Amino acid sequence: MVKTLSRVGARIVAGVCAAAAVVSLSACSLMTPTLDEAPSHEVEQTVDDALLVQPGALTVAVDTADAPQAMVGTDGSIEGYAVDVAADVAARMGLKLKVVSAVSPTEVLSSGEADVFLGALATDENAEVVVFGDYLETAIAIFGKPAEGATVTASDIAAATVGVQDGSASQEALARANIVGTQQTYSNVNECFEALGAGEVQYVACDAASGAYLSRAYPGTSFVGAIGATSAYGFAMNAQSTDLAQAVSQALDAITTDGSLDAVHASWYGSLPLSLSGNTVSGVTISDATETAQGDGAEEGDDLNSLS
Repeated sequence: MVKTLSRVGARIVAGVCAAAAVVSLSACSLMTPTLDEAPSHEVEQTVDDALLVQPGALTVAVDTADAPQAMVGTDGSIEGYAVDVAADVAARMGLKLKVVSAVSPTEVLSSGEADVFLGALATDENAEVVVFGDYLETAIAIFGKPAEGATVTASDIAAATVGVQDGSASQEALARANIVGTQQTYSNVNECFEALGAGEVQYVACDAASGAYLSRAYPGTSFVGAIGATSAYGFAMNAQSTDLAQAVSQALDAITTDGSLDAVHASWYGSLPLSLSGNTVSGVTISDATETAQGDGAEEGDDLNSLS
């Protein structure tokens, strides 16, 4: 069996330290080691090599057009939130990680090019593919610069100027939420946040995950609440790979339980809640049921540029 070095615990320490730094940087440095100093531990491989595309490795497929969940970095490598989640799952299974690019799960799994596809929706499930788990939730949401502790309502948003990508699902969500206010349209979400930072608009309506990722570059900007139905992203695997699917599911449960998933999520999306349940803008009623791995899938997202 292959043994790999897991730094899941170190990732949790780093996440806690980063959060504690807001309150007391010196206290955090006294209480916890740095990421390099954190002890690692060996993890026994939990599955037989015969179940894997590549011995000793979990081969994970992601859609690199779905930034920031997955994207091609400046050095040509694939990076993103989904990749970091996959790395923690693989480490928990005692495996190395290999990442490949794919646009959907059915073809890449049926061809034997990957063990798992990350970023699957309920609509991806069929006779050949099973979808499970929930490592990311997103929805059309509102971002702004509310005063600390303030509650932003639908009426507040309707009375302000909202930046939105022209022709996007976000415009449709605003209409369905009956938030009829002044809209300023832009060609992509990056420009919306630039306008928010410059004070040209008071709020931005966009995909929650994309917005949370971008908002980190604009001090004081935060997630206000969802205005659309939630979509949950999960793991897709070949329906015949029951033993491997069970091992992957157990690894996902483990990183969810011990806080590793929360730490990775926070590193990419800041204060955006891992679960969007109960995080709807006050005064907005969402008629559609929450979309989970058994739901109807997600709407088209907003266009992003200059992601790094």
